Amino acid sequence: MILVSLRWCNVGAALLTLLAASAVAGECAFAQIFGERMVLQRDQPITIWGTAPPAATVEVACAGRQASVVADGQGAWSAELPALPASGPHTLQARSGDSVVSLADVMIGDVWLAAGQSNMVFALASTSEWPEVRARGAFPAIRICKLPGTHAMEPAGAFARAVPWQRLDSARDGYFSAVAYHFATTVQPQVGCALGLIQAASGGTMAEQWTPEAALRADDAQSRTFALRDKALARLAADAAARIGASEAGAAALYNGTIHPLRHLRCAGVLWYQGEANSRSRDDYRPRLTTLIRSWRALFAQPELPFVIVQLPDFGLPTDDGWMRVQEAQRLVARDLGQPLVVTIGQGSRTTIHPPNKAEIGRRAGLAALQHVYGRPVVGSSPAVQTLRFAAGEAILICDAEVVATGDLVGFELAGEDGAFVPATARIDGRRIIVSAAAVDHPVAIRYLWTHAPAGVPLTGTTGLPVGPFRFGAGAPQPAP
Repeated sequence: MILVSLRWCNVGAALLTLLAASAVAGECAFAQIFGERMVLQRDQPITIWGTAPPAATVEVACAGRQASVVADGQGAWSAELPALPASGPHTLQARSGDSVVSLADVMIGDVWLAAGQSNMVFALASTSEWPEVRARGAFPAIRICKLPGTHAMEPAGAFARAVPWQRLDSARDGYFSAVAYHFATTVQPQVGCALGLIQAASGGTMAEQWTPEAALRADDAQSRTFALRDKALARLAADAAARIGASEAGAAALYNGTIHPLRHLRCAGVLWYQGEANSRSRDDYRPRLTTLIRSWRALFAQPELPFVIVQLPDFGLPTDDGWMRVQEAQRLVARDLGQPLVVTIGQGSRTTIHPPNKAEIGRRAGLAALQHVYGRPVVGSSPAVQTLRFAAGEAILICDAEVVATGDLVGFELAGEDGAFVPATARIDGRRIIVSAAAVDHPVAIRYLWTHAPAGVPLTGTTGLPVGPFRFGAGAPQPAP
């Protein structure tokens, strides 16, 4: 667990002071996210930033392109290179007077930010597929960078230390995110260019902690994460050496320390796997996730930045419907914003919130990106209900793709005007699912797999991707907005 003290609360200002001191000494430096073996985003203007002596001229060059910029009064500089196609390796160089810094083996390709909480952190070496994975060898076209998962009470201008990049090697990199690994090894061979993965995740954290303070206050000024933040600040004011964990730091803390230092970055997309911590709250996750996505898009100046949203899988231990409400919110946000949803039902565990099988989740996420972000001719979406009507004692659902049964069609429930759900039977006719229950003459609501730990996954698409849990009808969102 990353810890924070009062000295770390103002990490952004402290680090900028330190960097400014080195700049005064005549050194030119890149920001810590830059390193040898890194990947820069193709086909978009490339922003390079760092520090130099105040008012010094800095010349930046990469792949035959150059830019010149003057550092500000604190020694910070930011230069923009024109968009470049996938290529490399290149040398990225910054020069200010006699000070020159060069980074070798820099690729132009696609950069993905793999973010969320502990199931995104979950390391390859801890997975059930690790013995097989470690024998797969190296992937020189995939580059990885694991951020420290730092939290801070104010937006940080820089990371506390360098964040090195390296080529992905299955046998060596067991510490890296398993979901991100399987995502990358699914996507990169199909896309062909270099792929860079930046792991930015921290266990036990809520979406509110990954959202900038101003955006969160506009969305929900009464969020309990502000109380957590106030409590953390009070502890630090009373004891400068107090150590506060990431999950205790409250609103905006992970955004401040981990995401804000990347503010000039350009990405191909974000792989987002989070929600477990929010399932314990009665607050609606739907506006929380929507606000997070919009605020990150604003930070990175990419209004259409893709978010591949990993839906929570099944989990056997919750005692209320909070888990299903987060699953529903994830589905609705993906629908509302036109983003790919990775349905993971059937990949969870009855006994642990950290299922050890991450290969299939990463593969499905990769397929979702290939279809929806890259436009490849693959099926990366689970069938979803498009329309619903109630007629003659039946609920008739029409999906956007053909569905098939993998066994007994259990998990369906219908309710009448009294709101009491009872088990129902179903039959399939191509894209149609017809559901009825003898005890419900006039159904007004339907739900499917509306439990945190269903016994099975009876309904899939023709490629095996499962139909995710849903509820529609009275008191629930409708299939179409």
